[in-house]
Amino acid sequence: MAGGMLTDSQLERIIGSLSLMDDEFFGPFFSGSRECLELMLRIILGRKDLTVVEAEAQRWLQNATGHSVRLDVWCEDDEGRVYDIEIQKRKEGAGARRARYYSAMMDASSLGKGMGYEALPESYVVFITPDDVLGHGRGLYRIERMIGGLEEPFGDGTHIVYVDAEHAGEDTELGHLMHDFACTDPEEMHYDVLREEARRLKGAKEGRRRMNSEFEKVVREITEASRKEWELKGEKRGERRGEKRGEKRGERNAAIKAARSMLADGLVPLDKVAEYSGLSLGEVESLKDSLRI
Repeated sequence: MAGGMLTDSQLERIIGSLSLMDDEFFGPFFSGSRECLELMLRIILGRKDLTVVEAEAQRWLQNATGHSVRLDVWCEDDEGRVYDIEIQKRKEGAGARRARYYSAMMDASSLGKGMGYEALPESYVVFITPDDVLGHGRGLYRIERMIGGLEEPFGDGTHIVYVDAEHAGEDTELGHLMHDFACTDPEEMHYDVLREEARRLKGAKEGRRRMNSEFEKVVREITEASRKEWELKGEKRGERRGEKRGEKRGERNAAIKAARSMLADGLVPLDKVAEYSGLSLGEVESLKDSLRI
């Protein structure tokens, strides 16, 4: 594991188990292929002419005084519309207020100093989930702000979309897309462009190298963000109490929080969790045991 990289056997096992419902695979997959990203958005949004001009996985939107967010895949199309596509395996990770906050953070990051409000781009937050988060038995939900009593759109340019893989249907474009999202074997995919990109990332040496780099980048970013958040809280506690112990406690809590996040995904080897978090292997093993239901 020289240089902190995963071994070939570890990487092969991890990548082989991933599908597009795993954000560790989803991010590098779609940020690396605009053709795949366009296919996904065209099917979900029903816009056949959508063209992506820029894409980025794991984009951080910083809030200097509050909660920062990490977008799974951010992109922009040729008409200036911006998108955040989120993979969420748990219902609580795709709640209405999270969608609201992500939309607000996208607005805040889009409007620079001195710019008028009309410069805000049209924005989309898209949640893709394995289950029906909203509970109405539909495969696709589009949420728009409406003027109460008039049933007319407010027209503020914000859109929230939920895609429910469970109810997407089997014999539609969306159903085929959701089938492909669940595949760990590229050969089982319906769409040629998705199959080819999955083959490249899972099979080719160049793709595995990129996945290794992307995977460890995500883990390190999670660790660093957790550490900074807890250090800030620790410093504030220390200032209020007039002591230095708050900062050390914050560092310790940051390490534990980062380790729990990696263990919850179930994809990071225990020795790597220990390396990235700064905890001992024994502490990581104890944390893993405490997470078992």
